[in-house]
Amino acid sequence: TRQAGRSNFPIAESSMAGQDLEVQPPVCTTLCLWEPDAHLMIRKAKGQERARKSEYAAEARKGAFVEAASESGVSEEIRAFEEHFAIELRAARDTMEQVMALSSADGETPKLFDWWLEQLTELHTLVSSATSFLPTQLRQRFGNQIADHEAKLKAERERLTPKKKFAFKKRDKVAAKTTSAPEAAPPPPTASEAANLVPTGGGVAHVPKADTFQAPAGCQGFRDRVGATLIRPAGEEAAGDFALEELTDCEVRLLSSSAVLWIRNLSNCRIFALPVARSIYVTACEGCTLYLGSRQLRIHTSSRTDFYVHTTSHPIIEHCSSLRFAPYPALPPNLQPAFDAVGIKPELNQWQLVDDFDWLKASHSPNWTELAEGQRVGPAFLENTEKDEGEAVELAVKII
Repeated sequence: TRQAGRSNFPIAESSMAGQDLEVQPPVCTTLCLWEPDAHLMIRKAKGQERARKSEYAAEARKGAFVEAASESGVSEEIRAFEEHFAIELRAARDTMEQVMALSSADGETPKLFDWWLEQLTELHTLVSSATSFLPTQLRQRFGNQIADHEAKLKAERERLTPKKKFAFKKRDKVAAKTTSAPEAAPPPPTASEAANLVPTGGGVAHVPKADTFQAPAGCQGFRDRVGATLIRPAGEEAAGDFALEELTDCEVRLLSSSAVLWIRNLSNCRIFALPVARSIYVTACEGCTLYLGSRQLRIHTSSRTDFYVHTTSHPIIEHCSSLRFAPYPALPPNLQPAFDAVGIKPELNQWQLVDDFDWLKASHSPNWTELAEGQRVGPAFLENTEKDEGEAVELAVKII
């Protein structure tokens, strides 16, 4: 039965006459909103509604947070690229200032021009490799900065490079030149090679995207040796590149300079190299000690290695750990011409200004540290006064 005028809920009669009727609750529903007091039940229903709205708001906040985190990740990637680009551009600007300070060309001017061009090539490669996440506006801005440097490079070449005097050529030489067979075009890359190439833009050669720190084909060097003492004597060709690859427990002395030095896959080796004219690229070295001098030093995927460095730009490390840096050792008087031979000033050394591309915080990177003065050890053979070592050092002065 139902009690008229009071409630629509079912009620049960008491077994005793005249006793007040007692309201019986129904079976509890999922939300359990029923209460004997109607006002309490209304408040409970409103509470449930507020809870649902709170859940909806929480889900909305969660979605917004995920979206913001995604956007923040892209921004962080762009910021890291901008810092990387700024470092490379600063190095190119340093070279530009050296060139623009020259009143006339000398023997070192072509090397400076080559180095400047190599730095701009690196900038082109950098921008091309970031097209997947860089907005068009930023790509254009970076491209304009590189183009500005290229225009200045061209202007400085014209200013410092003397123009060739005009002269009539003999008819037979002209005829011979016009009838000579043209050079064969290089073969197109295979499908696998094409898949690993990244266009660098600006007419610059393509660079493999997997690993750009590869010595050129046919490069001279020491390779695949264990427990050997390897000496490159003075007086060898200094204009080409040189490579050290796949060496274990070796001692290497490079007493002739080179344009670029490529170092890859070394374990427990001691390397001494006279300064090179341009760059040194180090990849996958562990437990080594290296004495290196150059305009640019790039280090990849190396650990537990000591670097005694002379470089005119900031050393750059990527994917490295437990590296220690110290200044390049003082050379004996008979080796001092090594710096002049490659156009590097001994007093300009930025060995301690290391840039870690894996560490974007303002604090010091945990991946490298300065080697304490009390722990620095020079190359033993430079300090050795025995006759055979002395003769080797005497030869080193004949760099070019």
